[in-house]
Amino acid sequence: MNHRLTITAGLAVVLASLSIFAVIQGIGWFYAGIGAVIAVAAAGTATRLSAVPAAIWATILTALAVVPLLSGPAWPARLGGLALVAIVAASASRQRILPVIAHAASYLAALLVYLNLVYAGPESLARLVPSARSLRYLGTLISQGGDERAYSPPVPGHPGVGLLAAGGIGVIAIIVDLLAVRMRRPAIAGLPLLVLFSVPVATNVKDAGLGEAIAFCLGISGYLALLSADGRERLRLWGRLVTFWPSGTDDRTGQSPDTRALAVSGRRIGMAAVGLGLIVPLLLPGLKIHDLFATRGSGQRSGCCAPSLPQPLVQMQGMLHDSPAEQVLSYTTTASDPDQQYLQVYVLNYDSASGQWTQQKAGNTVQVGSGPLAPPPGQTGRIGYITVRTRITMDQVTGYGGETSYLPLPYAPTAVHVTGPGWQESRSTLVVSGNQALSRLGYSVTSKEPDPAAGQLDPHGRVPAAISRADAGYSGADRRELTVIAEQAVRGAATPLEQATDLQDWLAQTGGFTYSVSTSLPNSAGGLVRFLTEVRRGDCQQFSFAMAILARLIGIPSRVAVGFTAGRQQKDGRWLVTTEDAHAWPELYLAGAGWLRFEPTPAGSAVGQGTASAPIYAAVPPPDYRGSSPGSAPQSTSRAGKAAPHAGAAGRLHQFEQGRGAAAVPRSGRRGGGFPWLPVAACLIAALAITPRLVRSGTRRMRWRAARGDADLARAAWRELQDDLADYGIALRPSESARAAAARVGADASLDDAALAALRHIAAAEERARYARAPLAGGSLRAEVALVRRALARNASWPERLRALLMPPSTLDPVHSGIRQLADIFGWLDAAAFRLRRRGPAVPARRAG
Repeated sequence: MNHRLTITAGLAVVLASLSIFAVIQGIGWFYAGIGAVIAVAAAGTATRLSAVPAAIWATILTALAVVPLLSGPAWPARLGGLALVAIVAASASRQRILPVIAHAASYLAALLVYLNLVYAGPESLARLVPSARSLRYLGTLISQGGDERAYSPPVPGHPGVGLLAAGGIGVIAIIVDLLAVRMRRPAIAGLPLLVLFSVPVATNVKDAGLGEAIAFCLGISGYLALLSADGRERLRLWGRLVTFWPSGTDDRTGQSPDTRALAVSGRRIGMAAVGLGLIVPLLLPGLKIHDLFATRGSGQRSGCCAPSLPQPLVQMQGMLHDSPAEQVLSYTTTASDPDQQYLQVYVLNYDSASGQWTQQKAGNTVQVGSGPLAPPPGQTGRIGYITVRTRITMDQVTGYGGETSYLPLPYAPTAVHVTGPGWQESRSTLVVSGNQALSRLGYSVTSKEPDPAAGQLDPHGRVPAAISRADAGYSGADRRELTVIAEQAVRGAATPLEQATDLQDWLAQTGGFTYSVSTSLPNSAGGLVRFLTEVRRGDCQQFSFAMAILARLIGIPSRVAVGFTAGRQQKDGRWLVTTEDAHAWPELYLAGAGWLRFEPTPAGSAVGQGTASAPIYAAVPPPDYRGSSPGSAPQSTSRAGKAAPHAGAAGRLHQFEQGRGAAAVPRSGRRGGGFPWLPVAACLIAALAITPRLVRSGTRRMRWRAARGDADLARAAWRELQDDLADYGIALRPSESARAAAARVGADASLDDAALAALRHIAAAEERARYARAPLAGGSLRAEVALVRRALARNASWPERLRALLMPPSTLDPVHSGIRQLADIFGWLDAAAFRLRRRGPAVPARRAG
């Protein structure tokens, strides 16, 4: 049985799957894919056993996989499962097509059992045996993963995507194992491996760059290793194996030829071919990545049909993970507190059918520029409003984009002045969109921003029926559990504004939640429950979804807005918004005030979203500084008796009361200025440059320190002399004795009399240490080696001296040898196998007769 070829086939699949890193975030799917490859390789090995053991293993795996059919209520399914198990068990007879069915069942059953164990273990019988419940759960994960197909890569690596990736890798591993190991067609096995490479090519991968090139090289290495392993197995069928190793290390007789020169030629040809395949396409003009499925950066498709809606959450996550941050827009504003002015781009509503937040369609629209815009829903004269004028200039990098352009605007716009026709405003969401490009676009907007006080809101006001139908209510399976959480968070609040403020403060300050852009949770009810009860860590998407759902459960209509925070103020007075200011926040409908913004995302520190700020009307009352000792942290207590630290919204309200319109306090960004790639790269280059010199000096010290007697000193002196000669480009011949080598080197290197005498003495000491009963005294050998080294340096050219000082070849030769041996890994495995066989017990020869 060929275990080497099986292992190599699995390794080729694993290396080829590295290309998917450009499509999926995280690394969990990769570990799951490795496990799938191991499960498939084990199943393939079992199918290549003799008839009876292969049938036993196939029957066990098939029986485990069909347990959901056997335990189901439908009799046809039970009979089908029993028939399949019987057919697989009967494959022990090797009758016609039965072994083929058994082998296919073994592969697929092993993969199913493995995926069920990894992704649906708690739903399974004894955490191992698939059940109807676990299969339904796997189907749900597959559906969730399939929903990501319309998104722009890279997509979050949640369990649904990981299941699809691991299952796909496992299927490719089955095909490769069948072609390369069972059918002995490794060249054709490159086609399924190519499928893994086509995953990032078939999508609109952004900035694949060096990582994808490295993944390609590793995948090609795995394919070449598969071809090499199969070629060596075929050579074994013709007789004694010819390896790339010196005679005496690879067979029993020690008579094998030395084919190292042939190996070097093969490596050079292979490296040249791979190098040309990678470099030449980069030099050819006109080559570019083609999007086979016509998906764009917004996750939508182009074609003859009407433009589809963009994917705001995917675009926002892409900007949050961009590094370094890129400029999106700049603006000037008349707002008295500009950092309170968020720029809304999209509005999302909860879709009870799919269980996800999706963008609201425009519906009834108003032409921008032809007259007054739609009035803000729900705004009345009971509360105060601030009229703000803002002038916005879009940069070339917009972040949010697609077939339809959406203008970032402060809520609620009453007038928009933008060049070009075709701009429309949605009457329900007040979102302005058009078909023009946003790049370098300038426009102005007048907005009527609500500024309510607690006493101005009607606690018993009625919510319009249209708002209640569209933006209220929640019917998810986790409704009861989430309702308990919501009621505990707002306990003691008397009005809708107080309830909304308590929800905001619980998520942003007092609930023990932390901000992180690396958390991967599905956009579903299950992901929300995990976020609130277990993970308690996420970005603005999780916080905004959580507050919006919890608000609905206590009777407050809600929606989610996606856009940008206010950004950061510049020295010239402009405000600059970058991709790291991309944000999502909840908006709650309060009677008499309409849609109001809230901020549940932790803000204002290194572990929060740096430019987020809680609205003034939803801030906790400022702390009482009277009676606080110097240096102590003042505390405030909210309505429900929950301790609220002096941070975030409370601190911002205190600053606001001290002087509205004052310059904003500088805030630290999330990324801390980015990773210092240039200094780190410089340090690595410097470390690599001095490493050979340090290794050479360390080897010399250790060599002399380890020498205890005269014989050891002689051997150390001779080895040190050999390294010095190699550093200056003088090689010793294997056929030369120490005396002959000293005579030739002395003549070729033009040594002076003192250095020549020292060289001859070192050679004589080496001869006596090897062959004489008593060695020469070695007290002067170290000084003589140094004398010869200085003489070699004087007679060498300055490039040779520089090379011997900084990059001594004697240090680099072991590295070159290691690279050559790594390239001959399969020859090394063969040599090791033969050594093990030689050390084994001898088999007595049979006597004739």
